[in-house]
Formats: sequence, structure tokens, C-alpha cells
Amino acid sequence: MTQSNRLSEGPPTLSVMSISSDSLARYERERLENVRRNLPEARRHLQEAGVEHVHIDYDGCGDSGCIENITYTDGKGSAVDLAGKLAMTEEQLKDLFYDLTQARHPGWENNDGAFGEFNWDLTEEDALKHTHNDRFTDYDTTEHEGL
Repeated sequence: MTQSNRLSEGPPTLSVMSISSDSLARYERERLENVRRNLPEARRHLQEAGVEHVHIDYDGCGDSGCIENITYTDGKGSAVDLAGKLAMTEEQLKDLFYDLTQARHPGWENNDGAFGEFNWDLTEEDALKHTHNDRFTDYDTTEHEGL
């Protein structure tokens, strides 16, 4: 049976939905494993460039989202210029944080969306704080009859 025939037969069966759920769960696990595998190397590159703190802001809604800003600072809070100092690209770092956001909050960019930030302390503590905010539409209904 072709997929086009399947679509004309109505909604998917439970077994098809189960496969989709399994695929999505596997995808999210793979994203998290990618972060666990590559973030320590990113930390090393950033430290070698003199970065002690990374701040990342992201925002999404309406089926679209992006990392809006990345700030790199040294131990004194001054911005670090990474031009020619980093063995990885900012796009590679963004990809890791997109993966982490997706693994923790799948669909964060859908509907009303979500926004958040990462604060990554690269010193000995190596602390990564993630604040995530989901948006949602709510309403309150009041009905009256008569006076």
C-alpha cells in the first residue's frame, strides 16, 4: 500500500502513531546525545579563547524559532572578541543549543511558542543554567441570561 493510498483511507492507526512517537523519541535522544558528546569540546575551545561565560537567548512561535543572541564574556564581564580565536563556528555552537532546547522542550517553536535563555559558566564549576518559558493562550468565559 502506498502512502498516498494510506492517506485517503482516514486517520492513521495506533501502530502508525506509535512508530511516529518512537521515531520522535529517538530523534530527541539523538539530539541530547549530540550535545553530551560535543559540548565538552565546545567548552574547551571557548575557554582557550578566553571566554568564561556564555549567554544565549532564544525565541519561537508560529512554527518558527531561533537563537536570537549569543554573548561571550571573560571573568570581568567584558565582551570577548572571538575573531580568529575559535576553532569552531558560532553556527556549530548554536546547533548544540538548538539540539538541547529541542531535546528538553520538543516543539518549543510551535503555536504560541516559547522563549528562554542559557547561562553557561565555563569556569571550574562548569554550570549550565537553562530557563525556559512556554507561552499559551488562555481565556475566561462568562455567560449571562436575562437581567
